[in-house]
Amino acid sequence: MNGIILAAGKGSRIFKDINKNKCLIEVSKKSLIARIIDIFKYCKFNKIFILTGFNKKKIEKQIRKRKVKFIHNYKYYKTEMLETLILGLKNCNNDTIISYSDIIYDKKIILKLYNYKNRNKNILLPVLTNWKEIWKIKNKNIYNDAETLIYNNKNFLTEIGKKIKVIRDIKAQFMGIILIPKEKIKIVLKEFKNLKNKKIHLTKFLNILIKKKILIKCLKMNHHWYEFDDYEDVKNYIKKYNKNVS
Repeated sequence: MNGIILAAGKGSRIFKDINKNKCLIEVSKKSLIARIIDIFKYCKFNKIFILTGFNKKKIEKQIRKRKVKFIHNYKYYKTEMLETLILGLKNCNNDTIISYSDIIYDKKIILKLYNYKNRNKNILLPVLTNWKEIWKIKNKNIYNDAETLIYNNKNFLTEIGKKIKVIRDIKAQFMGIILIPKEKIKIVLKEFKNLKNKKIHLTKFLNILIKKKILIKCLKMNHHWYEFDDYEDVKNYIKKYNKNVS
């Protein structure tokens, strides 16, 4: 198993408040990115790639001792996260778990993906079923910030990342984690290469894969998970979980 951690963005909404990359936010004296690396190492991943962009030296300095491989996206300032992901995926020749770096989560989520019986058959997408609890903590307007995530009765994704019209458009929440099996990597790279517009969000790309009949299996999760979009999210996390977050 390979691991990719996406840490190229600046995080403009929160940078002015924390003056550092979102992935370097600390929970109980350990940064978010260090926690994810430690989870990947706990699962004995063969290779762990950190995709950097903005402030790459600060990230490298903090986590170099964890013996990971760095890949720098020199065009991070004019590309979307999807292009950074593809840059990392080109270096992978095994089943690969991709993770955002501005999230905190229980290692059980990665263990479930790692141990999934038929993980080589389809792209796997863990989805958070208790998402309403998280939105209560974040104290955000669901209609303004949440996005659609719909799957069929066989748990295959049918739509993701669009603006919601009604709450039932959200069966679960995208967690910023995805497993692409070895057998699907070339297919994903080919579909990306065929894109006329490569500056699109990952969720839009997933919708394109769905239209191309590439199956994406949703795995329902309800373990600890949280995403830090802005400084209000940091403060609300502290308040709810009583953690020392900086």
